[in-house]
Amino acid sequence: MKKTISLFICILAIIFSFNITVSAAKPAPNTNNTIIVEKSIDNEPLDATIFEITLLKDGKIYATGQISTAQSLIFPNLPDGRYSVTEAPKEGYSLVSISPSTVRASKGGTYTFQIINHKESTIDPPPPPPPPADNIYYVALGDSIGTGSTSRGTTSSYVVGFYNYLVSANPNVTVTMKNLSTNGDDSSDLLGKLRADTNCTGDVAKATILTLNIGGNNVLPAGESSFSKINHAVAEEGTLRFESEYQQIIDEIRRCNATVEIITMTLFNPYNAISIRYYEGDPVLHQEVEFYAARINAKIRGISDPNYRFAEVHDLWKAKYADVGKMGSVTYFYPSALFKFTRDPHPNQTGQNELTELMKQAYLQTP
Repeated sequence: MKKTISLFICILAIIFSFNITVSAAKPAPNTNNTIIVEKSIDNEPLDATIFEITLLKDGKIYATGQISTAQSLIFPNLPDGRYSVTEAPKEGYSLVSISPSTVRASKGGTYTFQIINHKESTIDPPPPPPPPADNIYYVALGDSIGTGSTSRGTTSSYVVGFYNYLVSANPNVTVTMKNLSTNGDDSSDLLGKLRADTNCTGDVAKATILTLNIGGNNVLPAGESSFSKINHAVAEEGTLRFESEYQQIIDEIRRCNATVEIITMTLFNPYNAISIRYYEGDPVLHQEVEFYAARINAKIRGISDPNYRFAEVHDLWKAKYADVGKMGSVTYFYPSALFKFTRDPHPNQTGQNELTELMKQAYLQTP
């Protein structure tokens, strides 16, 4: 009997000892996991709007935080478990996706959620045309771009297009147009004509709206051998004159008319910025012309006057046409190889139509 009791006590001791060993070997829950939440807005990558994020562990709220495209959200020292994230709705934004939907964190791992939003379109209505006066007296100053003259014949110039817009936009107002643009005029020619009206009795004094394009003929004579090379001495002389005279042109207009709305345009570069067949040398010529066009356009852009606006033709046509080898879409500058000697930098009808739209947009801008 005593032997049986002793044996039973020994067996209990062994079992108790084994349980202690097993319990001691079981690891403690991990609390060293990390979750990173990253944000992107698919149609506005630079939008830094802040969003509220909630971290759920096993379906229950565990933590909250804020996130934007500029700053990721990090949840450190997390215990093992299944995690997901939710985002509070934000007016003007829709949720595209949260990926992955859940993660199981364990063993000190790092896990990343990607949240993508979409900014809803908020297209403002176009600004209304300026309020009509008793009548509109529209005067255009400029060169052959304003007359529409080209080596291929006459286009309907932006001056005509802008006049037609003024008529349609002001049905109850009398609109009168005086197109004083003259083929071949450069800045010196225009300045001389403005100075000649010493008593301010001409059309500029009566104008309520005035459009202006000038500067092309300051550098056009520098294009030699059918525009296959640039005479830099001629281009430099014409550019220097423009730099000296453009402010004087605006001052002369203001001498006779202190309130007229002046809408002008930057000077475009007719050369493609990339090589195309038969015109492989044009990218170099494009860069050479840019040196002079940049200086001319700096003067056009640099006028400080509350009733002065400009259409950014240069930058738009460079990005839309020159940089992709398509200046022939808006000018007569890229005839077929057989007729390279007939190159003409003037806008074609497509180009004139675009100039009309750009001048209209500039006119509608808030001064």
